[in-house]
Amino acid sequence: MPSRTMAYATNNSPEMLDALKPGMAHMRNGMDDYVNKQFVDSYGDGLRDAEKALFGRERKAKDRIHWKFPHDKDPRVRSVLEWIQTMSHGLGAFGLDKFLQTRERGALFVNASYEPQDGHLEPAFDWLSYEDAVETRDRIIQESVGYYDPAMQAVVFVFLPSRTGNSVAMWRRKVTVPNSVRLAHLREIQLAKAALRKDYPVVVDELP
Repeated sequence: MPSRTMAYATNNSPEMLDALKPGMAHMRNGMDDYVNKQFVDSYGDGLRDAEKALFGRERKAKDRIHWKFPHDKDPRVRSVLEWIQTMSHGLGAFGLDKFLQTRERGALFVNASYEPQDGHLEPAFDWLSYEDAVETRDRIIQESVGYYDPAMQAVVFVFLPSRTGNSVAMWRRKVTVPNSVRLAHLREIQLAKAALRKDYPVVVDELP
């Protein structure tokens, strides 16, 4: 079975995105000012160091994914979170764009320790769907991805892998989709939301 990050990179390659419906291409062009020049997609590379921590089955989710570490102790995490706050309007549009591409709820993930090989200084993002969120067995991740309004918000997770790759520290931010972007693509949003599943069950590996 191919690794999760390789499957992600294949399913979200530029060739796949270019093959979207003509109407979707028009929609994406309308977001150029927000997303095409401001944000970097890692196409799965940013997830590789954390694959065991995010999706491993050897340990429980509570032992792999940690939520209570202070964000200001590591300068890489602090820098990414500050950048997210500064770029929040654009990230809201970026998250909406990903939702409309995939036609499924999801979230943006960024590895605070990952440096893109192409020399970009900005954080590189990966979009994980609800199905991916379920595979983490983490309640917070699943509830965040399954129960937000993609027309109004985008969910962003920042994580920092341990040196061993067995665990990650995790932080969550929610950013607002700009009104102008939402109103400009209201029809596409309505169609995408109408096709969403009605229920998003949370799957955990142990009860509280």
